[in-house]
Amino acid sequence: MSVKQILLQQIDNFIKELCTIFPNNNEIQLFGEKYDFVRSANSSLVVDYFVQFVYPHKQQIMSQNEDFFLNGGGQEELTDTSGLKLRDNIKTLWVSEMSNENKAIIWKYFKVFIALSEKYIIETLKNEK
Repeated sequence: MSVKQILLQQIDNFIKELCTIFPNNNEIQLFGEKYDFVRSANSSLVVDYFVQFVYPHKQQIMSQNEDFFLNGGGQEELTDTSGLKLRDNIKTLWVSEMSNENKAIIWKYFKVFIALSEKYIIETLKNEK
């Protein structure tokens, strides 16, 4: 299995977990449906998004700086209204509903995303040579 496939699987797991933890949150459920559509149409777009917009926040993620979720989270470059702004949904939950245990789970996922993004970048650079 390639690093890209592993990263996509982890993103899938993360979204499924959010949908399980917050089954009555329509925004999370809608995000899951839209994500599935984008992933099936162009999975590279998902990985490229993580590398371009989430990976640059590595320091915030690795140090568990809540500003990542509260003030950007890799979405600041998105200008469309596709509804794929998961960070906005997480921000609302983070502030009002999320337990410390669930916050810890989310941090673990994002740390895995960072590690896999790094491996993906290295793998991509090697294949370009």
